[in-house]
Amino acid sequence: MKNKMYWILGGVCAVSFLAHLCFYPSLPETIPTHWNFEGTVDGWGPQYTVLILALLPALIALMLRVLPAMDPKGKNYETFSKFYNGFAIGITVFLVCISWLPELSLFGLLPDGSQMLSIILYAVLGISFIVLGNYMPRIKQNYFFGCRTPWGLADEHNWNRTNRMGGIVFVVMGIVLLASIPFFGLLGSFGAGVLILVAALGGSAWIYIYSFLVFKGIMK
Repeated sequence: MKNKMYWILGGVCAVSFLAHLCFYPSLPETIPTHWNFEGTVDGWGPQYTVLILALLPALIALMLRVLPAMDPKGKNYETFSKFYNGFAIGITVFLVCISWLPELSLFGLLPDGSQMLSIILYAVLGISFIVLGNYMPRIKQNYFFGCRTPWGLADEHNWNRTNRMGGIVFVVMGIVLLASIPFFGLLGSFGAGVLILVAALGGSAWIYIYSFLVFKGIMK
């Protein structure tokens, strides 16, 4: 079933890539590649950038397929295989959708100056954090997925405690991102960037500190 799933993902990526090739001749030499918080294009790249974006989902899907085989603790993936496979599907489909933003913008289907794209991305990111946080305590020791601290990789008890705390942190970060959507007008580009940065760095720092405290026996 796992191999079949990845073959299907590969097919989706292949169809998307071929569709990009069909539109490629009609694209200008310079295409939009980045949008600011207000939905205005603020980054441009050469025409071939669209092919790189189109190829990226297949590369990520392939990486996620081979990681368990490369991991010394690869057998542990079987204990959370449904979630891991679901993550692979979600991230691949998301990247396929993202790869079409340049064409959507060039063909007028993505209005310049609209915050709708930022709202959708914030919502997807917030929901993803909440879902990931709920499943994170079920992730067993491995070297590629989950909250991988030196102390967690060295001790199973520490790993379990760290990922349980990591799950709480991710849920909180997801709720904060979703709760911030109604205040987009007040936040602006800079405020939104700072919010994501503080949430990501603060959450990651606390997870590492917590794992160290468990290692030292302060958190048991």
